[in-house]
Amino acid sequence: MSFKNKKLFSIILSFALVLGILVAPLQDIAFASEGDAVNITVLGTTDVHGNIYNWSYEDGKEKDDLGLAKVYSVVKEVREENPNTILLDNGDMVQGTILTDDLYNTKLDETHPMIDIMNLMGYDVMTLGNHEFNFGIDLIKKMEKEAEFPILAANATYKKDGSYLTKPYIVKEVAGVKVGILGLTNPNIPRWDASKVTELKFDNMAVAAQKAVKELKEKEKVDIIIATAHAGLDEEYGNDGVKEVIEKCPEIAAILVGHTHGTVNEKVGNTVVGGARDGGRQVVRFDLKLKKDKNTWKVADSKSNIIEVKDYEASEEVIKHAKKYHENTLAFITEVIGTAKEDFQPVNELDDIPEGYIRDTAVIDLINDVQLKYTGADISAAALFKSTSNLKKGDITYASIFDIYKYPNTLLGVEITGKELKNYMEWSAAYYNTYKDGDLTISFNENIRGYKYDMFQGVDYKIDISKPAGQRIVDLKFKGKAVKDDDKFKLALNNYRYDGLKNEGIISGEPYFNSDPKSLRSYIADYIREKGTIEPKVDNNWEIIGADLNSPLRDYVIKQVKDGKIEIPKSEDGRSVNTKSLNIYELAKQGKIPEELLKKHNIEVPKEITIVHTNDTHSRLKEGDYDGMGFAKIATKVKELRSENPNTLLLDAGDTLHGLPIATVSKGDSIVKVMNAMGYDVMVPGNHDFNYGYDRLIELSEKTEFPIVAANVVKEDGTRDLKPYTIKEVDGIKIGIFGLTTPETKYKSNPKNTEGVNIEDPVKVAEEMVKELKKEKVDMIIALSHVGLDEESDVKSSDVAAKVKGIDLIVDGHSHTVLENGKVVGDTLIVQTGEYDKNLGIVNVEFKDGKIVNKTASLFTKEQAAETKEDEEIKALIEEIDKANEEVLSVLVGKTAVKLDGEREQVRGGETNLANIITDAMIKAGGAELAITNGGGIRASIETGDITKGDVIKVLPFGNYLVLKEVKGIDILNALEHGVVSYPELAGGFPQVGGMIFKLDPSKEAGKRISDVMIGGKPLDINRTYKLATNDFMAAGGDGYEMLKDGKVLAEYPGLDEIVMEYIKELGTIDKKVEGRMTVVEGKQEEKPVVVPGKEAKEKSYVVKPGDVLWRIAKKFSTTWQRLAEYNKLKNPNLIFPGQKILVPAE
Repeated sequence: MSFKNKKLFSIILSFALVLGILVAPLQDIAFASEGDAVNITVLGTTDVHGNIYNWSYEDGKEKDDLGLAKVYSVVKEVREENPNTILLDNGDMVQGTILTDDLYNTKLDETHPMIDIMNLMGYDVMTLGNHEFNFGIDLIKKMEKEAEFPILAANATYKKDGSYLTKPYIVKEVAGVKVGILGLTNPNIPRWDASKVTELKFDNMAVAAQKAVKELKEKEKVDIIIATAHAGLDEEYGNDGVKEVIEKCPEIAAILVGHTHGTVNEKVGNTVVGGARDGGRQVVRFDLKLKKDKNTWKVADSKSNIIEVKDYEASEEVIKHAKKYHENTLAFITEVIGTAKEDFQPVNELDDIPEGYIRDTAVIDLINDVQLKYTGADISAAALFKSTSNLKKGDITYASIFDIYKYPNTLLGVEITGKELKNYMEWSAAYYNTYKDGDLTISFNENIRGYKYDMFQGVDYKIDISKPAGQRIVDLKFKGKAVKDDDKFKLALNNYRYDGLKNEGIISGEPYFNSDPKSLRSYIADYIREKGTIEPKVDNNWEIIGADLNSPLRDYVIKQVKDGKIEIPKSEDGRSVNTKSLNIYELAKQGKIPEELLKKHNIEVPKEITIVHTNDTHSRLKEGDYDGMGFAKIATKVKELRSENPNTLLLDAGDTLHGLPIATVSKGDSIVKVMNAMGYDVMVPGNHDFNYGYDRLIELSEKTEFPIVAANVVKEDGTRDLKPYTIKEVDGIKIGIFGLTTPETKYKSNPKNTEGVNIEDPVKVAEEMVKELKKEKVDMIIALSHVGLDEESDVKSSDVAAKVKGIDLIVDGHSHTVLENGKVVGDTLIVQTGEYDKNLGIVNVEFKDGKIVNKTASLFTKEQAAETKEDEEIKALIEEIDKANEEVLSVLVGKTAVKLDGEREQVRGGETNLANIITDAMIKAGGAELAITNGGGIRASIETGDITKGDVIKVLPFGNYLVLKEVKGIDILNALEHGVVSYPELAGGFPQVGGMIFKLDPSKEAGKRISDVMIGGKPLDINRTYKLATNDFMAAGGDGYEMLKDGKVLAEYPGLDEIVMEYIKELGTIDKKVEGRMTVVEGKQEEKPVVVPGKEAKEKSYVVKPGDVLWRIAKKFSTTWQRLAEYNKLKNPNLIFPGQKILVPAE
């Protein structure tokens, strides 16, 4: 219904009420707004991608599930049902078809068709998607002028002054309810379109949402908040998922998601979440039932639904209004520009395994030829954006070109080195899954879309998929000669890929050729027009090797697939095809290959051992918003795996017995109970498992129903309390498992905890263990290792693998590294799951005649576990432990004569007495000179009177532990500047300090606000090294404290809660006040922040190297990145390039 029709409808409706007619329909309408109850309906579209008509311009066919014409029929029906309806769009609206990309997105003097139709439909709001930025900010500004609705992006701001690109939110009154509508765009836009957004900054969505939600509640006084976010529920590149927005802003009643082109319909907490398929195929519907409580509207009930547009007729109003746009597009795409002699794409052997991704084809060679011709490059790289792309025999139109090149990319030429070329090619070749014995087909990594796989022209090369990703490109030659690292080449590629590669640090050069605004599609059209008639040519300059697919039963399996009896695996969302190879042995185990056929061809099915593993869970027994899936879900998955394969072992690689209060209250006893109940087979102790002291670790090892092994943990008298190894026999296979604990335990747990104990060199001990286990005639050797892969460690698990032959598998921990498919070093597979049971590791090992023939690693993620039910036995046990802990938590640790302030509004924006107690405790426990902790880690106050263990745990609930680091003075200054960057806005990263005082002037620009820093009564010396106590989260760069990341770790200590409890006991009755550790000043001050000893300084210069970032360069010269940016007049401090000269001002 148009706005005019709506008005007419309400007049008629009012008249009908007076006359007492329309009785039955009125019941529904009254329900939409009735006194103290209001029903609001929210409709949402996302990723429409330029589709107005239910028509595909690519293949010239009508579609029953496409376009805004269909969507509008849905909208009109729902508005009839409930006039209190809001219509939202979640971005990627104005890109994606020939109509938008090739005709109207570059016509800045004509109304944009998509905006025109959105105006007709009465959209209330649109949020920018990433593809709105493909054509630059000018198009966005044009859209804003033409739209009769606001366009939103709360996390897109101008770098120069922090102003918003568009509005961040709006307030709309619906039936007397004030509705706040917040828009968030995708924060990864600089990854894809860096050159188009150099003047913009894209903030983390959750951070921007928190700010907007606060304004909507406190300033705008809205009743409810809804949001649109052009991102998926889960993370894409880290820290960019909508779940984080919901976690940080639970006030949002409903949120429309997108970008992933998948259907979403669920509830996260109290927030309903919906996402629709692309093209206008679906419409998200939220129904929010509000009730008034003491003059405040509250959401009493909410639900979401997905509406399929294929069940609706296309709206005649839209069809008629958009006719001119449609006809212009048809005329454009039907013009014949050339002729193809034959089809350019080979016929697929199997429909779901596209030949265009597994061998060189004429389509990709054509695109690369075009790129080489117009850039004058030596080498070209291009992707097949659609698996079905083809130039078919006969007339070639613009629609044909759109089919083989669907995106509006521009063409670039850039100079690269041989090393950069190799790195780029390895990055691309990660697309393939690693070949394993028995594979009959080549398959693709389900986490890498086909459009990210580039094929190269101008060089000859082979891709060895028997090798792990990163080691696959072999026999790489340019004009017959092997490519060397220092060779120089000109490379042709599209702008999207260039921006992504540069952002990843894979290439570094600036373009010597840039076609913008002319699209690559236009060049393909020019090329074909010039040729007139083209024929498919393939030079076969590359091939896949390392895969023996020639099983005698391959033809049988292929026929079974074609007959529909065997399926090619796909990703869960269906967007990635052929995600797992068909494997003769797996098919045999599934009963898909008759026994007689296997016998006839002498095919022996290998024995399979499954090794399930955890590491660095740090006692996260329960599922948590910021933690992992919880042990009850892990138990369910382990049972499932054991039922599938009884030959399953469950191993843990340490840092398990200590962490959260659920463990520390019983000194690890609770964790042992849960691990025993789950049937763990073996464990190695991590450094934090020594946190209760060595003797307590030995006590716990006597309570476990499985061995705790540690071959390199030996008492000073040469005796052992822990077994060095154990041997498990599984289905006739003997597996030797020995333990390695990190030598860093001597300082990454309180040194007192390992007095009288030596932790020997892991490499030397591993050599001894391999010899010993070979004497025991084992078939497989596993190193259960809490050594890790941290580059700063003296010994890494990769060193053990490289230097010690004979280790088949290292199940690792300590560095919190996520190895999705493991890491291969020599013949050794290293696996690690990350931290906090966010992932469960699964390794499958196959044996033939007692020999390993295959090893594969994977992770079962928290996201995958979302639908997994908790194991009832383990869940009940954890609840029982929680209940028993309640008594212990009531134990007194001290008293306070004053309230200890941990309120959110205080600790995130100023000094408090409770924060001072915490940082003082940190200094005392670690023997530090100063302490910094983030205000966001302090979660509660303590009222006057008794202080219990439970009170302290409520204040510090996250299980963070104390880290003592060596940090330079310049890093302390940078840390303080970073911590107050948002002041006076509240921020979780606000620095609470001990052992120091400083002044803050919020009137000054960010990076220049801190002055008069005193540590231990003396001015901060930026060249001096200090002993800093902080928490493990910040020590690893958390809350943006990257400058603290590189400092040398001197020691690690127990949890902050334990340290604070001990400190409170010593204090007795507390009467702590705020001491002025931070003083807020306004205006000009005499600044005395640092002392810099030395001779008269002169201006210096530095040449940027690959991998450099500005703050690291600043650190080299004991200055701040802000000062370097200002001195060098850098418009975008995030974009510096190798070879660039940076001037360093004299101090």
